[in-house]
Amino acid sequence: MAEQDFDGPKPHLSLDSVRRAGAYAAPKRKMDAKPLRDDYAAHGAALLKQLTAALPHLPPPGADARLRVDGLKAGVLVALETLPPDTARKGPSKIPLTFELPGQDVVILSSRRTADRAEESIVFVPDDARAGLTRRLTDYGVADLGNRERPYVAQFERVERITAAETAKLFDVATDFNAEAPRWWELWVRDVNALPPALVTAARNFGLDVHPQQLSFPDTTVVFIYASARQALAFASRVPGAIEEVRPGLGTIEPFLTLAAGRVTQHDFVHDLAKRIIPARSNAPTVCVMDTGVASAHPLLTDGLAIAIAVDEAWGADDHYRYGGHGTSVVSLALHGDLEHPMGDQRIVELSHTVESVKLLPPKGAAPIPPPSYGLVTQSAVGLIEATRPGPERSFCLASCHPDADSSRPSSWSGSLDQIAAGTIGGELESSKSAARAPKRLVFVAAGNVTGATANQIDEGAAISDPAQSWNALTVGGYTTKIELGKDADRLSPLVGANEVSPYSTSSRDLPTDLLPIKPEVLFEAGNMTVDEAGYCDWHPALSLLAAGNNVEAEPLVAFWATSAAVGLAGHFMGRLRAALPGYWPETYRALMVQSARWPEPIRRKLTPPRGKTWKGDSKAEKIKLLRHVGFGVPQLDLAIASAKNDFTMIAQAEMQPYANGATAAVYNEVHFYDLPWPKTALTSLGDRAVTLRVTLSYFIEPNLTGKGATRPETYRSFGLRFALKKRGESELEFRVRLSQLKDGEISDEDDDEWDLEAEGASEDKDDAGSNWLLGPKAVSAGSLHCDIWRGKAMDLVNHDAIAVHPAPGWWKSHLGKGRQSDHCRYALVLSITADGADVDLYAEASAILVEKAIVIETENLIG
Repeated sequence: MAEQDFDGPKPHLSLDSVRRAGAYAAPKRKMDAKPLRDDYAAHGAALLKQLTAALPHLPPPGADARLRVDGLKAGVLVALETLPPDTARKGPSKIPLTFELPGQDVVILSSRRTADRAEESIVFVPDDARAGLTRRLTDYGVADLGNRERPYVAQFERVERITAAETAKLFDVATDFNAEAPRWWELWVRDVNALPPALVTAARNFGLDVHPQQLSFPDTTVVFIYASARQALAFASRVPGAIEEVRPGLGTIEPFLTLAAGRVTQHDFVHDLAKRIIPARSNAPTVCVMDTGVASAHPLLTDGLAIAIAVDEAWGADDHYRYGGHGTSVVSLALHGDLEHPMGDQRIVELSHTVESVKLLPPKGAAPIPPPSYGLVTQSAVGLIEATRPGPERSFCLASCHPDADSSRPSSWSGSLDQIAAGTIGGELESSKSAARAPKRLVFVAAGNVTGATANQIDEGAAISDPAQSWNALTVGGYTTKIELGKDADRLSPLVGANEVSPYSTSSRDLPTDLLPIKPEVLFEAGNMTVDEAGYCDWHPALSLLAAGNNVEAEPLVAFWATSAAVGLAGHFMGRLRAALPGYWPETYRALMVQSARWPEPIRRKLTPPRGKTWKGDSKAEKIKLLRHVGFGVPQLDLAIASAKNDFTMIAQAEMQPYANGATAAVYNEVHFYDLPWPKTALTSLGDRAVTLRVTLSYFIEPNLTGKGATRPETYRSFGLRFALKKRGESELEFRVRLSQLKDGEISDEDDDEWDLEAEGASEDKDDAGSNWLLGPKAVSAGSLHCDIWRGKAMDLVNHDAIAVHPAPGWWKSHLGKGRQSDHCRYALVLSITADGADVDLYAEASAILVEKAIVIETENLIG
């Protein structure tokens, strides 16, 4: 291999000068011209009759049970059987490829060999291809050909029988459709016309859990769904022609972990994947992992690891952690995600981002860092990497925690993370002149892990670990899709089902709900535990993630689990998001991640009734307690990156001066109104169909670490922000007047953070009272990220066409001696309207209205 040139891109070498041209003809085979049919006319007539019987009547408009999926024609499945060979000397009898009509999308989906060496095939016949196929079969069976050669012999001669095909034929013959237990299934989806992502959307709208990762091959994309056999069958039956086969998901990561001498070892897998890695562009975003160091020579990391350093040079930058390493695994997950999937296929892995490692924890023998100093060391790590490698857009991952500290209130470590995110470490604020202009940072922190030996202990759970209570950092919990155990796991079972919260994941549900933000906010894969017959639990490689290990020579791949794994995957998600959508603020990326999160089906069922258009009847307190365990769900990258016609997102980024000097005290200063581009016509057309409005407000506060901050959120945060949606029966003027009271400064009790603008006049509209909101405006006062979800009838959302962002109490306003009452903040506001499963174009109408409204506002500003 030639040496790599780092001076810049170089052209490929051309072989034009050594090429010679010549004539070529493929060798001819001796063809057996013996006819397979004694009476072709009778054979053609029989097949035509069978085809007519196999093709059902087209359903009338409005009565078609088939799902509309972009890139998929409406059609049906038919089964073909071939004539078995008449002697043992002949090869198997196959459906000829000439039977397919690619231009009309008549394709063979799957085939099986029979005991007599014939073939059974499932063929997709689009509705608009019926006439063409029937015409060919008619021409094939003409009785009197005259001097003409019989047409389409190669296409139909071997076909013995045509029948209607049940979708169950796409499944393994041993599938038990009466089995009620859900499991993972592989949907082998035809990779044509952007069909796989459209089918994923259809599966989600159908109520199925879809794994975020897929396997890609030249003609097929393997999509993983979690469902019972009957549910998988029901979905496959609604999308004929999209799925080639449905197979049970059986794989685990255990084959990649083998160390025994044999045909394939860990090193073979590592070497194969390393050859398929393409480095990210030179100005790509980066994810900085602050942990135990990294094995920088690991073949899977060399193309993506930009730098490896340590807070103390004497420590060295290598990963010192025993049992296969820790920092190396987090780095590999941040770079590649779970290695199980790229190890399992042959895709080229084109990196979207780089990774960095800062060794934050000392090796054995070095002076240990006392817990009170972790905040300073973390800030030192941030300063060190930014000084050593300035420039790239950077996100930070912290998987370390202090489980014995009190996480019910801010700590020095959690406060230091808040400072890091807000850009107020060292002299940053002074040099920025304004809090809004200080360098903001996106930080991910692991929620911490549940420990215990028995299922009862694990079920009791545990509180998040310090510094996961940080307001500005995004706290990452865990869920799991891992339930498949190998054959050697006798008497062991997965502790929780697929798409449930991981048994390792901690929560804030038993901590003071009015003093702490909802933590964790998001979930990523963290692995599962096994439980034996006696109720004892343990980790298991089959239920873990696959990651790079620090012992490159002896054990380059290791099983990795818990929220350390989840925080690595969060970094991977953000690296890809920032590469796809460069240029946004860190506050906005945080909002987009939370906004894109969706609860897996078992969790969602705890919040939404099967047919209801609002939320389940549990109290707000019960809903908040559940959210403090499950967060806002599992982020979906496709939703974070782009909108769709029936699921569109709006983003605002703005600076604001929340307070100002009054006559004798600081007063509220500013509120921002947004005249939203509401697709009223489309929403009205949906009538009483359920739609969802998500709103996420994200900003970074400057922490004030005081004793009072533990009990009064308004004394911990520098400023607070809230959003208010225009009421259904409210005019634009009435909405503005209602919010204008924030400028008054005469309200005497406003600083208790309990005043509730949304509840005023609530009796006029029940949705304004909170029944349509998951949380409601008074649910959570702590935190610097506020997310709520409105769920109800589309017609009820029509007139909620404006939103405001207004200030709430903070120490900038109350602590006059600090002289910060005139400072500026900034925020990101993200809204999404979703009409799952509805064939409606919300996006087109909204984008057109946005242009019209922008012109109106620009004209008003010009006129003054």
